[in-house]
Amino acid sequence: MEQIQQKVTPIEVEHICIVVKDREKAIERIDAILGVGFPRVFEAFFIDGTVHGRKTACTAKLAFAQAGGIEIELIEPGKGPSIWRECLRTKGEGVHHIGAFVPDLNKELTRFEKMGICILQHGEDEYVRFAFMDTERLIGVILELLEHKY
Repeated sequence: MEQIQQKVTPIEVEHICIVVKDREKAIERIDAILGVGFPRVFEAFFIDGTVHGRKTACTAKLAFAQAGGIEIELIEPGKGPSIWRECLRTKGEGVHHIGAFVPDLNKELTRFEKMGICILQHGEDEYVRFAFMDTERLIGVILELLEHKY
């Protein structure tokens, strides 16, 4: 583990994602408890992606709220296979991943591959490229790496 720690560049967690069955109901519950509104609500279509190495495309209903320095992301899986849908089926609603932006996604993917950490799902939309890394067994949660496309 010492060797891995020396290779890792500290990242800044940007968001925490909660996977939900119904985005609108989840927004109401979370806002009532935490007092955060969800000003960014939209549907997304992710292209050029894979889930467990198989090419796919999928949709999701997303919502974002700022809670101090961390953003809360809600994902309700839509059409197509996804690790979000798998999570709902096997674990139910709850924290799915933490997300962090990186300057060079390909460089990070190479670094993770050298550590034996594989990609669970990856894809892109018009704004970002992303990869969900299989880190749950190591740190207790999936890590999403994101890179801005602009």
